[in-house]
Amino acid sequence: MQHFQKPENALRRADELYAVGQKEPALVALHDVLSSKRHRTWQPMMEEVMKRFLTICVEMRRGKASKDGLIQYRIICQQMNVNSLEAVLRHFMQLAHEGAKAALELAEKTISDKVANLLDFDDLEAEETPESLMLATIGGSADSKKRTDRLLVTPALKFLWEAYRTVLDILRNNSKLEELYRDTAAKAFEFCKTYKRAVEFRRLCEILRNHIHSQTKVDPKWKDREPPTPEALQVHLETRFGQLATAVEMELWQEAYRTVEDVHALTLLMKKPPKPSSMASYHAQLAQVFWVAGNGLFHAYSLTRSYATAKSLKAAPPEAELTALASRAVLAALSVPPSSPVLDLNLLEYDLEHEKTKRMAQMLSFPSTASRATLLAEVVASGLLEAAAPEVRELHALVERKQVPLDLAAAAAPVLAKLAASDACGQYDLPLRRLVALRMLQQMERLYLTISIDKAADAITVLQWPQIEALLVWAVKKDLVSLRIDYKLGQLNQQRNKADAAASSEVRESLAGFASALDAVNQHLRSADLEKHASETRARLQEAIGKSLEEEHQKVLARRLVIERRKEEQERLAMEEDKEKSRLKAQRQRAEEEEEKAKREKKKAKKKGKKDKQREKKKALAGEPPAAKAAGGSEEEEEDNSEEEQPAASSSSASAPAASGAGGSSAGGSRSGGSGSAGGGSSSAAAQGGRAAGAG
Repeated sequence: MQHFQKPENALRRADELYAVGQKEPALVALHDVLSSKRHRTWQPMMEEVMKRFLTICVEMRRGKASKDGLIQYRIICQQMNVNSLEAVLRHFMQLAHEGAKAALELAEKTISDKVANLLDFDDLEAEETPESLMLATIGGSADSKKRTDRLLVTPALKFLWEAYRTVLDILRNNSKLEELYRDTAAKAFEFCKTYKRAVEFRRLCEILRNHIHSQTKVDPKWKDREPPTPEALQVHLETRFGQLATAVEMELWQEAYRTVEDVHALTLLMKKPPKPSSMASYHAQLAQVFWVAGNGLFHAYSLTRSYATAKSLKAAPPEAELTALASRAVLAALSVPPSSPVLDLNLLEYDLEHEKTKRMAQMLSFPSTASRATLLAEVVASGLLEAAAPEVRELHALVERKQVPLDLAAAAAPVLAKLAASDACGQYDLPLRRLVALRMLQQMERLYLTISIDKAADAITVLQWPQIEALLVWAVKKDLVSLRIDYKLGQLNQQRNKADAAASSEVRESLAGFASALDAVNQHLRSADLEKHASETRARLQEAIGKSLEEEHQKVLARRLVIERRKEEQERLAMEEDKEKSRLKAQRQRAEEEEEKAKREKKKAKKKGKKDKQREKKKALAGEPPAAKAAGGSEEEEEDNSEEEQPAASSSSASAPAASGAGGSSAGGSRSGGSGSAGGGSSSAAAQGGRAAGAG
């Protein structure tokens, strides 16, 4: 590895080596400067070094070396000068494009063949096998075209394809160069379209799909990574629109369908709706995709949305263009094959086609219950039919009325011929002719049980008999008609059971319509008599109302009195009920007070008995005589009574025993004279008890 003090020295050395034809050492010298840690700071000379490095890589077809150099240069100038990276990438793509163009011109001169005939190889990334190399060596002059492809065309196109892939990979997470990312994708689409590279286009679509997936997926390792901005999502959406246009032009319908899914996923991520101009072209491309896919219903819905979007633009298209678009939308709606109003579906059976249609409708914001009837109703309600051409409105009136005449084909033939001559509406000629023929077959089924094949073919002039036969088979399969072809008798027959049911239904409908028409005619003819009868009835009613007015007034007054009496009675009953409630409440309160008082008396008596028992027990333990017990009992009772008579809040706890003792002694002295002796006896007994205790 060479070390250069300055990038200028490396550039000068590379020029010297390149001048003498040593491209490989020059490339190595420039790569050493780009990968050196000494030169990690961007300076203007580094851009010159990078451009010279890419020039040599393009000449030598070194795709991996150019990618490595671009990655190193992105590290150098990512934080300092992003515009320099953009200039280098654009220079790289320009060099690769010029090299491929020069190689194709050289190949065309070499074998004197057109460029389009040199692009019939399948895959640019396919490797050469030993067998193919040996066959090319011994092939001689007959194999000169393949040798030219292998030596000139294939390497140039392969390097150009790798250049686009490299630039897209460099820019996939760079929010500052989103415009360059979009331009590079557009150039890659143009490359695939110009050189008919279907395989590379599929790979390119997958690369872009992986890029947006890596930016939007939730990864715990990258918690600090910001989600894509609305501007970035808009750039990706416009890229998908270009991808869809390229897929339509290259007729790669599967990739077009997957691109529609990508557009739907991006619109779900966007917080604001896309630009109306982009959506108008998007719906036009959708219409083309669905027309090729044979889905006439979604084709018509796409044209309807395209017309609505184009009409809402600030710079609306010219009136002639809007009229042509409206005419296409109406004709597309009419071209949708009719369906049977009664469907015999097994609800336990999974209908794959129905689920696919429902999923596609949700993805494109179409009604989930989309049908031909709802589409035609929307076309009429939105004013789309009024904006269409006069011949389109005339055809709509012919085929969509309830009663279809048997000369419908003759009336519709001039209109169909005029529409077939138009470039915009010519693609709907055959579906419209089939619709006219189907309406006539349905009308024949209503009118006839049997009709000859010749008469039916003569009446349906818009189609040939083989086409009528195929249409009839399809209509019977879809349960739109019940006719059968009898070639032996040369006639069209109805099934007997279905014919009877259809006849009874038609008879009921015809009789109901006939009755309504007769009623309308009767009212029109007898309008004068009916008006006279109505006026007489009105006069009788007014006279009867005048006579019964006073009677009704008296009834109203009587009813008012009855209502007042009922109100007074209700108020009286309410007052009595309140009084009764008050009386019962007072009675309950008195009963509760008496019950509470009884509980207090019982508690008091129980407490007194308990104290008496305790007192007797103490005296029995002290050995007092019964007389003393009685005296002592009377004194204690008096003490208890005096304690109960005193208030609960006494002055002090010490004065209460003294007062009770004094009262006891005076009471004892006033009652009997023997109480003192009794007291002396008790004291002597107490003294004897004390001596006995001391002796013991």
